[in-house]
Amino acid sequence: MKNFYNFSENFIKEFINSLRQMVEELLASDFVLNRKQLLTEKQVALFLGVSERSMRTYRSEKHFHFIKLDGNIYYLSIILYIDLIIKSLESGL
Repeated sequence: MKNFYNFSENFIKEFINSLRQMVEELLASDFVLNRKQLLTEKQVALFLGVSERSMRTYRSEKHFHFIKLDGNIYYLSIILYIDLIIKSLESGL
């Protein structure tokens, strides 16, 4: 898996701001799942800079939590971000 320490400082700041915004939205109101919170496997692969095949491997190895709806794979953005933080911490140990 790609080492997340190789991301630029700007990328990491944007990542943290996105996570902070999602948490604030969750705390400010009742959690309502909407389409913008769901990412497709292709979107996550582009975000991580890996192939869709790699994403399927990561999924089968249970690296990331996912949701399967109507035969399609989705990742809940806030859970994906938490998974990425955990993976980054684990790779730094």
